[in-house]
This record gives sequence, structure tokens and C-alpha cells, in this order.
Amino acid sequence: MSSMVKPLWKLLLQDPSELACDECFAVLKYYSELLTLGGPDLLPTIVEHLQGCPDCRIEHQEALRRLEAVQEEQKGVSE
Repeated sequence: MSSMVKPLWKLLLQDPSELACDECFAVLKYYSELLTLGGPDLLPTIVEHLQGCPDCRIEHQEALRRLEAVQEEQKGVSE
């Protein structure tokens, strides 16, 4: 994997099919956090990359599980 040097805002504007895996992981992390927090579905075209890249699809699923676990932990602390 190459070292990512582009800022996130540039990655979000880029066509997802052109993202390298490390760039996709950065976008997926942002996207997963946004969705987990109930934010709007701002990046529907990221699905294109997920469909074509099994590594990114797995990373996305793992990121969602991690975020859900953190949310559950935070719920338990606040109750």
C-alpha cells in the first residue's frame, strides 16, 4: 500500500473507483463514523469501490463493528 498524502476533502471529491486502497480506508472510516452517528448518506458512490474491492469491503464492515461496539460501550457508561 502507498502512503496517503491527499487531504480527506480531496478524497471525498474524487471518483471512488479511482481511490487506492489506503485512500478508500480513510474515506470508509469517515463514512462509517458519519453513518454510525446518524449522519446523512453523503457518499453513495463509495459502494462502487466496495463492490470491486473485497479488502475495502472487509475493512468497512470491521470499522462499522468497531464503531457500534464503542457506541454500545458509551451507552452502558451513560446509563
